[in-house]
Amino acid sequence: MAETGPAIEHFRSNQWANNLISSEDYTPIPTDSRRFKPSSGEDGFFARTLATPTTIPHVLTLQRRNIAPPHSEPPTWLPATKQDAANGKPTPSATPADIIMIYDLASPGLSGHPSTVHGGIVATLIDEAMSLAVAAHTSTSGSATSDDNPRGSIFTMQLDVRYRKRVTNPALLVIRSKVIGRVGRKFWVRAQALQEDEEGAGGHLEWVKRKVVKADAMAFWVVTPDEKL
Repeated sequence: MAETGPAIEHFRSNQWANNLISSEDYTPIPTDSRRFKPSSGEDGFFARTLATPTTIPHVLTLQRRNIAPPHSEPPTWLPATKQDAANGKPTPSATPADIIMIYDLASPGLSGHPSTVHGGIVATLIDEAMSLAVAAHTSTSGSATSDDNPRGSIFTMQLDVRYRKRVTNPALLVIRSKVIGRVGRKFWVRAQALQEDEEGAGGHLEWVKRKVVKADAMAFWVVTPDEKL
């Protein structure tokens, strides 16, 4: 818990983040990717490039205390069109999330357009939350992980991100991620990236501002045995 202390202290000042931190359903866990691994250079991007005052100075990860096992079959993928959505089976929701990640998005290091986070960075942040959701399931199922990398060898095979609205910065971004299907070493994961309604800023109390889904995503992950790397 010592590793999460400074992040918790920072995010307590934001009412939305504080409510998430205070939830009895979730507990803070170390964000492993913010720890650089000198022996391999692993996580240099997240632990160094994206850990500066102008990129993402603070991150907090919350894990659900009681994680339910996912369905043991592939779920329905995100529909390509509105007609597909109307005619097909619904895709499982990302709630209740296995993992919630709270990001402090700074500026201008993440910007593509003015006050707008680059879309590739948004996908990266979603992907990171998904990796921790997969890790939450592999760690409870007895899969081998090393002390140097508690997440194990998990890889994104397919990532589908639907951008709905721009992700603004500087601002708080919350990503909720959930494993919705598993077949052996194969995992299907849903995630959503949310921010508070910009139009509500100033006129509403913090805790009643509408939470807006800025991006919706689904991915297919595989856990790879070390001997196959």
